[in-house]
Amino acid sequence: MSSIVKNMWILKGLLLGFGLFFVGSLVYIVNKMRPIEAHKATSGNLLLSLTVWNLWYWIVFVATLTLACWLVRRKT
Repeated sequence: MSSIVKNMWILKGLLLGFGLFFVGSLVYIVNKMRPIEAHKATSGNLLLSLTVWNLWYWIVFVATLTLACWLVRRKT
């Protein structure tokens, strides 16, 4: 078995992690922005403060990738 096939769990885990994080991010952002009334001006800083500037957002990003890689590695 070649090393590429042996290390394929890394790619599978990263893809699974990115997918889970993307779906989770969409759900999180929709739920946080739902109370905002329609047809009102909203600053772009709101979206940035929910994501890029939020430390917990990045902690969950790393944790999701780590957990997904661990799950895929355990299954192979």
